[in-house]
Amino acid sequence: MSTSNYYLANRSKLLKGHDKVISFGRKEMIEKFGREKAREITDQARAEFEALLPQMPYIGGDENSLTDTLVQVSSMLCLYRAMKLHGYSAAEAGELSHIMGQNFVNSYPRFLRFVIGKLYMSNFWRKRMRKKAAISQVRQHPGNFVFEIVENEKGFDWGVNYIECAIVKFFKQQGADDFTPYMCEIDNLMFPGMGIKLIRKGTIAQGCTHCDFRYQKGTV
Repeated sequence: MSTSNYYLANRSKLLKGHDKVISFGRKEMIEKFGREKAREITDQARAEFEALLPQMPYIGGDENSLTDTLVQVSSMLCLYRAMKLHGYSAAEAGELSHIMGQNFVNSYPRFLRFVIGKLYMSNFWRKRMRKKAAISQVRQHPGNFVFEIVENEKGFDWGVNYIECAIVKFFKQQGADDFTPYMCEIDNLMFPGMGIKLIRKGTIAQGCTHCDFRYQKGTV
């Protein structure tokens, strides 16, 4: 399936998902911008997102769970673009995205987040990720993430090296390199929210050769 076919075929669902992502910052946007400007920025971000759909790289669609990640950060990209039209910086959009990420994490009950965290740290999940890593390394879709699993090293339970990042590649193509590092910061909310300690020295967006995710359970 081509890029445009997948995203445009799922246009209605993806727009609803975009609205959901933006809703996690609605209160803060009203406080920061005022109700009228917040509505204007929200509407502009939605229009940007709809226009972006046929430009998004196809990385496997529903067969790749990381498609959801790419779509969600694209909503953040469109919010940044809408804010930029009103004179706001990448740092200000990044700060709002960080708040939205925290609100998203907090929307899940604590017990459910920890259940998800236990699943993520299980042997079942690790085995699943090994298969996904092998698929990614075939590089069937040029815009995709490419990663490898890291095991049997001291100081953590297991980890992932992201050798190529779909977000970095797509945002670069969209001329949004300055905004990309703020997306990396959201990981520092997601994993602790699941009771997992994330140990990371750097990311591709920060100029490193790879993103070194290392996970340790029961330490948050």
